[in-house]
Amino acid sequence: MQALLQTAERISDTININNYVFQRHVIAYKSIPQEALRQKAVLELGCGNGYGMNMLAPDTSLYLGIDKKEPTTIAPGEGTQFMQLNLKQLSTLPSQSFDTIICFQVIEHIQDDVVLLLQIKRILKPGGRLFLTTPNKLMSLTRNPFHIREYTPETMHNVVGEVFQSFSIKGVSGNAIVQQYYEANKAQVARITKLDILNLQYRLPRWMLQVPYNLMNNVSRLLIYKKENDLTATIHHTDFHLSEVNDKSLDFFVVAEA
Repeated sequence: MQALLQTAERISDTININNYVFQRHVIAYKSIPQEALRQKAVLELGCGNGYGMNMLAPDTSLYLGIDKKEPTTIAPGEGTQFMQLNLKQLSTLPSQSFDTIICFQVIEHIQDDVVLLLQIKRILKPGGRLFLTTPNKLMSLTRNPFHIREYTPETMHNVVGEVFQSFSIKGVSGNAIVQQYYEANKAQVARITKLDILNLQYRLPRWMLQVPYNLMNNVSRLLIYKKENDLTATIHHTDFHLSEVNDKSLDFFVVAEA
C-alpha cells in the first residue's frame, strides 16, 4: 500500500512496478557525454532520490545536487554535495560557476520556465552545457496534475530558443519492448479514465487531482506488472535510445550551450 501512495513523480529503482519509468530516466543520464562530466563541476537541478548523482558523480570534480527534499540514497564521496533548495532560489547561486547543468524531468513542474532557463544560463560557465529532459505532451496518456505544463516538439523548441542561441533537441524513443509496455499502459489508463464520465481530470484544479492521480497511476503500473511481470521487470535503459525528435518521442532530450 505504501508503494501505491508514493508519488509517481519521485522515481527510484526500489519498486519493480516503476521499472519502465526508472529505465526511461536512466537513459538520459547515460546519454550525457563523458567530456561534459570528466573533471567538470556539475550541478543537477531536481536530483530526486539521488540515483543520477550516484551514477555520474565519480567522474566529476564536483557534483552538486539540488532538490526541495533531501535524498536518502546519495553515496558519500569527495566532491559530492547536496543542497536543499527550492528552484525559485537559484538566484543565490553564483554566476558562471558550473560547467554542466542537468535538469531532468523538472521544467514541466516550474511555473515560469523561461526564468528557470535564464537562471541556468547565468549559472553556466561560458561554453558550458545544459542537459534537459521533459515529457512529450503528444505521448502523455492523461493529464498529469503535478505538471504545470507539458511541451510539444514546437513549444519545446520555442521556449529553449527564447534563452539559448545554440541548442539541439533529440527525442527519447524505445524499441519494440518499450512500445509493447507503452501500449499496455495506454490500454490500462484508458480503462481507468473511461470511468471519468464528467471529464473531471481536465476540469478540476491540479491540487485536487494529485492524490487520486498518484493512486491510479501506481495501480495501473501494478496491474501491468501483475499481468506482464516479465515485460515490466526486463525493460532496461538500453531498450531506449536518442533519435530525431518527432511527435512519437517519449521525452525531449535538450542540449543547450551558454
